[in-house]
Amino acid sequence: MRITNGMIAANTLRNINKAANRLADANAAVSSNQKIQKASDDPVVAARAVTYRSYASRISQYQDNVDAADGWQSATDDALSNLSDVITTVKTLATEAASDTCTEEDLADIKARIETLRDEAISILNTSYAGRYVFGGYSTGEEPYAVASTEIGDTVTFKGDYLSYGGVISADISDADIEGFYSDNAALAYNSLSDAAASALTAYTSAQAAADANPSDTALTMAAATAKTFSDSLATAASAFGSATNLADAITSAQSMVDTVTAAVTTYGDTTTLDDAAASALTAYTTAQAAADADPTDTTLADAAAEAKMVSDTLAAAVTMYGGSATMADAATNAQAMVDTLTTAAATTDQGINYDIGFNSEVTVNIEGQDVTGEGSSGSSLFDTFSKLLLALDGDTSYKSAGVDLSGSVTVTTNSLDISGLIDEFSTDLDRVTVSQATLGARMDIVGTASDSLDNAYTAYNTLMSDNENVDTAEAATELTSAEYTYEAVLTVGSKVISKTLIDYIA
Repeated sequence: MRITNGMIAANTLRNINKAANRLADANAAVSSNQKIQKASDDPVVAARAVTYRSYASRISQYQDNVDAADGWQSATDDALSNLSDVITTVKTLATEAASDTCTEEDLADIKARIETLRDEAISILNTSYAGRYVFGGYSTGEEPYAVASTEIGDTVTFKGDYLSYGGVISADISDADIEGFYSDNAALAYNSLSDAAASALTAYTSAQAAADANPSDTALTMAAATAKTFSDSLATAASAFGSATNLADAITSAQSMVDTVTAAVTTYGDTTTLDDAAASALTAYTTAQAAADADPTDTTLADAAAEAKMVSDTLAAAVTMYGGSATMADAATNAQAMVDTLTTAAATTDQGINYDIGFNSEVTVNIEGQDVTGEGSSGSSLFDTFSKLLLALDGDTSYKSAGVDLSGSVTVTTNSLDISGLIDEFSTDLDRVTVSQATLGARMDIVGTASDSLDNAYTAYNTLMSDNENVDTAEAATELTSAEYTYEAVLTVGSKVISKTLIDYIA
């Protein structure tokens, strides 16, 4: 085979290019500290790089979420601690006011301080973090608490509605004025039952629209039917227990109905209709009340009459809710179903704000204001206790409250008022704050643990990324030096080979 100059030159140039490419790769590796410059350099390394970078990016986002959750929870914890201090101070002042040595001037001074502390409590409950109010549930864009003046006195509102509707009213206000205000403003009462019923109705409407849009999808049809049953049950509960009843009170009332109806089943039998049982219960009550009236000194007879009235009223309400032709057994079943529905609603309608803090892991960062202060028309919320104390410091020995009885009528009740008794009520309010702090503390522990785990995971994935993508510095430097020597050698040899001509060989 004859080796020509062209063949020698081509081979020399090929070696020079190969050495130049090697030198370029070595230079790129040293300058970028990366094993590969493009995916085709090493598909295995590239695939691992995509996976590791994806996980590291997600972990970084989770770390940001953990930081945000920690900030929100810390702001909430500080607020709860401050509220706890306020209530403790109020208890101390109430204890001082209950003393026989407290003068009129002392009481006036204490009242002024109590009013200031009430305003401070409202300010604390309007705490915000990063421009979002932490105690407002989903309504984070507006201050949740405020004082509103009404025809029957000042009251505290929660998200624009009356937090305690008819809970504590001055005894100087007439029953007629209270009943009129209570009836006229029922729609402005904050309560979780009505909110749950409205949410359930919205969910049913959406589910039914989806089912109507695709009638062949049986799953959508079943979901709509389930949503309707849930919505109807909550609507019935809202109608039965009053528009100003919260979920907790409704569950208590519904459970009371279950207990009463279940006991009545034993008394009247499974197959007895509600109409017949209610009529018998009314007769029993009339008889018991007559006996109590005949001997008013006998407290046993009075207690029996009160119990008989409760049974009669409950069965009358059951007639309204389930129909007079329903059997006692069916009524007991329906009453238990309502308890279950309300319990489910209480569990599913919480306005918890959740943050993703890990792979398949989330945490609720907020505490809802009504869980801290209490709600409803029972006069048992924190601001109800404040109102009672302010009335007592004015010398009042009683206050009025309004509510809806089982028949749907507004009733006004006069309650005794004593400063000493309010100390225990503030203890109950303080317990509610403590429970909220304990709940929040458990969630803060979850966030802290997640933070440590994410830090470790981020370090681990960065190590994997480094091992997968980064070059060994010493090895890369050695390869660069070797590539430089090789390139120089190839150039030297090439220059000598290519420089020879036919004349050199003839000579």
